[in-house]
Amino acid sequence: MHYRKRILKEMISAIQKNETVPENTDLRKAIAELYKVWKFDATAKTIRNCFKRGGFFNQTDDSDSDDEDVILADLKEKWKTVEGNGRIIDDATLSDILEVDTELLTASYLTDEEILKSLMDNTIEARTMTVIPKMKT
Repeated sequence: MHYRKRILKEMISAIQKNETVPENTDLRKAIAELYKVWKFDATAKTIRNCFKRGGFFNQTDDSDSDDEDVILADLKEKWKTVEGNGRIIDDATLSDILEVDTELLTASYLTDEEILKSLMDNTIEARTMTVIPKMKT
């Protein structure tokens, strides 16, 4: 969220200044922006939110969405400004940009059948290994 916020703010600023908006971000700039996010934007609350989205959370803690709400409100205002002046020519919405990778598969889970097959393969492999006995001297 913080990385996208920084990139979007830069794009919106360029649009407001009638400058050319770069279509791509090079690796050096991406690393520099990620460093700034980690150094200045990532708080303990941000990290807690990441774990919460990953399924690791404390049921009693519900106050972690405040930061995101402030970030989104700020971005929505800036987006409305540039959207209204006609500089955004495609149908992309702020939500489209912020949620571009929400459905991205980052992990996969083995089915029961795949786990059993893996165990069976390992068992067969273990049985076929040759054991060389120690020689007595």
